Amino acid sequence: MSGDPREIAERYRRFAEVECKGYSEAYYRLALAVAEDAEVLRFLGLLPVWQPNLFFAAVQFLTGPHDMPGPGRDLRACLARRGGEIADLMRTRRTQTNEVARCAALLPALPAGPLALVEVGASAGLCLLLDRFSYDWGAAQLGVPTATVRLYCPVAGPAPLPSAMPRIVWRRGLDLAPVDVHDDTATRWLLACVWADQPERRRRLERALELARAETPEVRAGDLVDDLPALLTEVPESAQLVVFHSAVLGYVAPERRRAFADVLAAASAGRDLVWISNEGPGIAPDLPDLAASRGGMRFVLGRTRFTRGERTDQVALALAHPHGANLQWLASA
Repeated sequence: MSGDPREIAERYRRFAEVECKGYSEAYYRLALAVAEDAEVLRFLGLLPVWQPNLFFAAVQFLTGPHDMPGPGRDLRACLARRGGEIADLMRTRRTQTNEVARCAALLPALPAGPLALVEVGASAGLCLLLDRFSYDWGAAQLGVPTATVRLYCPVAGPAPLPSAMPRIVWRRGLDLAPVDVHDDTATRWLLACVWADQPERRRRLERALELARAETPEVRAGDLVDDLPALLTEVPESAQLVVFHSAVLGYVAPERRRAFADVLAAASAGRDLVWISNEGPGIAPDLPDLAASRGGMRFVLGRTRFTRGERTDQVALALAHPHGANLQWLASA
């Protein structure tokens, strides 16, 4: 069964205008060209998944970031040569970024420690090492200057920027297909998911992978609904439990998002739990969608507290760039 070329074309136009325009000129031009190219649309229509990020990652995995084909004739020629390999990658791989710059948005949302962190959709678990990075929010800095992973995220609004690193005493990740930081092929795919015209993001990811190879966080294979309850039983009682995720629930069906929230509520029957979400507008269950009316691609950073099986507090804290490039803290938070 083939995908509808009109639907695929619209998806690529939306990707170009909402996610790429003003941020990635190369992917903006490439996505718009795909939307107008009948040959490329036919190729994508034969695949079960034709997501722009997945398509461009599959191409980059084979060509490298410096030899990505341009739109039009170059892309068609690449498909003529390597279309079978690209299709195989798109059938067997999935978009799996591990953008550590998102930690600059997550860190101000953390409660006081000591903390036990559980990240769902953790990929290689790099964001679990957030206390090993250095941060520059413009108005404040945090972390040792010699840190190999340095994050710059300008902040607008009254963000409670921390003056000290949180004390993290326990950390685990959960992912359907964890990325082994010691596996060259797995990490090459992770790097291919970085947009080809953004070398600084790639260098940041390479440095984070080097750090993780020396201090590898534990990430287990599992589902965020079916396998999370067992993992949560292992969290030490002496620490504040925080479950967090970024750019994960958008890949999960709405009923599973709701089931995930129910798992967190059930886990709080015996202990307090803090849930931090950093997702696209309208994705996190019951969190106000504050980004839709503001234009552009913005994530909503939310924090929910559970006590005795009930939500005691839920607030949209900020609007964040999907890749952690900036943060707009909301006055109401």
